[in-house]
Amino acid sequence: MTEPFELTATKALELIDKNKLSYFEWIESCLGRIKIREPFIKAFSYIDYTRPIELAKKCDQIKKKNFGIPFAAKDIIDIEGMPTQMGTPFYSENIPKRDAGSVAIAKHNGCIPIGKTVTTELGHRHPGPTVNPHNYEHTPGGSSSGSAAAVAENMVPIAFGTQTTGSVIRPAAYCGVIGYKPTYGDFDKSGILPNSPSIDTLGLMARSIEDILIMRNILIEEECLLNENLNINNIRFAFVKTPYWNKVDDDTKVHLENFISNLIESKVNVEEIDLNNLILESSEIHKKISGYEFKRSISAERFHHYNELSDILRNGRLSDGEKMSLSDYHYLFDQLERHKHMINNKVSSYDCIISPSALGEALNGLEYTGSPVLNTTWTLLGLPSITLPMFKSKNNLPIGCQFISKKADDNNLLSISKKILLEFS
Repeated sequence: MTEPFELTATKALELIDKNKLSYFEWIESCLGRIKIREPFIKAFSYIDYTRPIELAKKCDQIKKKNFGIPFAAKDIIDIEGMPTQMGTPFYSENIPKRDAGSVAIAKHNGCIPIGKTVTTELGHRHPGPTVNPHNYEHTPGGSSSGSAAAVAENMVPIAFGTQTTGSVIRPAAYCGVIGYKPTYGDFDKSGILPNSPSIDTLGLMARSIEDILIMRNILIEEECLLNENLNINNIRFAFVKTPYWNKVDDDTKVHLENFISNLIESKVNVEEIDLNNLILESSEIHKKISGYEFKRSISAERFHHYNELSDILRNGRLSDGEKMSLSDYHYLFDQLERHKHMINNKVSSYDCIISPSALGEALNGLEYTGSPVLNTTWTLLGLPSITLPMFKSKNNLPIGCQFISKKADDNNLLSISKKILLEFS
């Protein structure tokens, strides 16, 4: 018999609507799962075992549509009364009195925050303690490490993450869950530690497309529906291997190429296109913009806690930012506009891009969270992207497939994703 913690939010809400499950039973089951599994997975930096139970009881009295969904948030996102530690040793007492905008909206709609999930240091690269639920010796990815692991381990049905380069897509792919990064600006970012404000995007992790849609609708405060009648044969796909194809592992290559072959055999319109030079240019633009903005965003930490920061951070994005001037920064945005125009011209005739989510399965070892090079371009351009848990490696670890659509075409992306999972996974 399925335990409540195993349910997607969509399924749990259906059972609650039929009086076959209560919010109290759902939340209690999730918290029980956390108590058992958290010592092994280390997905959370903070867990609230008391308040969610009280809120669940209230939800049972109110019983509104899509009410009472348990969720967790990456620990750079403020939740009133819970410490925002940001993956650092010096913010244990940093307890905000104000919710992040996204959290406030979610709570207003009855969603119940369970706790804060582990992030890499200041949302950069230095890892936290979280392990991959599929193999404890492998990384869960980063920087939204705990969010991906918590959803994968059935601790919560939905978790918030953030992405500046590949911090939602990659950990979701490594942990075998759905990771969704919306069009830039769709979700409010107030109350979230800025990394690179021109690029940062709040994203979602879940175990079903329907759950992603429910939480998206809550956060944008509008109701959108999936196109259940979508015909996949009317969609034009572009297959983009990227200039990093030679670094992609063999399992991922084989699975992706077989998937493309299956699409073509099913009369789906797929065309391979070469964006290699533009993607390489994206990486350079992204590195410089994100470095310059990161240097400013973490000014408090570099001025007051510099010696407590990791070498990875000091010699990484922070170092990139210290090499830039304001005139360089202004020039980059002119360059970025030209760059966006060139890529948009290349992909304008396609509805959806297919590309690897990561270079392969989750890496062995917890010291490095993996490379985001396959996500950089789409994040820089602010395009909606999603990773679907489509394949398994020879080591029985998840391999994701990334889908990208045009700006503000998120509903179509989610509709396409549901069809892909139903017909080709």
